[in-house]
Amino acid sequence: MTRHDQSTIKSEISLDGVGLHTGSPSRLTFRPAPANTGIRFFRTDLAGCPMVPARLDFVVATVRGTNLGLGEAKVHTVEHVLSACTGVGIDNLDILVCANEPPIMDGSAFPFVEALLKAGLRYYPGAPKRWLHLPPGEILYAHGNAKYRAVPAERFEIKATLIHDHPLMPKMTLELAVDTGNYVEEVARARTFCFEHEVAFLKSQGLAQGGSLDNAIVIGKDKFHTNEGGLRYPDEFVRHKTLDLIGDLTLIGRPLFKMRVEAECLGHAHNIEFAKRLRAAALKMRKHPVLEAP
Repeated sequence: MTRHDQSTIKSEISLDGVGLHTGSPSRLTFRPAPANTGIRFFRTDLAGCPMVPARLDFVVATVRGTNLGLGEAKVHTVEHVLSACTGVGIDNLDILVCANEPPIMDGSAFPFVEALLKAGLRYYPGAPKRWLHLPPGEILYAHGNAKYRAVPAERFEIKATLIHDHPLMPKMTLELAVDTGNYVEEVARARTFCFEHEVAFLKSQGLAQGGSLDNAIVIGKDKFHTNEGGLRYPDEFVRHKTLDLIGDLTLIGRPLFKMRVEAECLGHAHNIEFAKRLRAAALKMRKHPVLEAP
């Protein structure tokens, strides 16, 4: 039983809260899943409990979050949950939600990490992880200020750079090897954020209805608005962008431990387009046709 075997969780576990954008009450339940099924969402509030695969082909929107959909079933803002799954090394998982958005919890991935670790990991001996294998050379994506690069590596590494034209937001760079320990300590607790001037517009567009200082950081003109705990890291913002990137790349459908990613000016739309390029490059390798959906 090693990290090279596929994994799921040992037992079912649930979390309750409200959706970040909808503000609706939401219960999320993690449930063990068989080998080779990947990560799947189920809308338990809809007739027939429809399933939405956590895959790139089912991304329907990337405005202030990554939303999935299949037919009438949609699941909004999935990136924090998926980031937690990859962060702790889970390959197969059924995620049941009773609304169209998972609970935002504290705005980070940490509550999901805690729940998954509490449920415990179970491995499938004889079912090897289906790694994402990149061809030799660089995979590049650029659009506007956003720049992404990936190369094959022996482990999953990320170098993320955040650049904003704001006096409180100097250029921030985070570089780390993404393993469970580093993820939990360096990434998982970083919370989502927005700028103060965006709040009224977001709410007018039906977004951030469940947002508060209990689950987000608001960047003002001359100070950060947070809960009493203040910032969790001096560079919490680039750490959260890294968290989001890991969650969005999870939609490729394979563990991401075999590449180095360098990204600048990250965003959900760019993350998804970059992920599509990574998947396309991997599919060209005849040696590893396993990237097709199981």
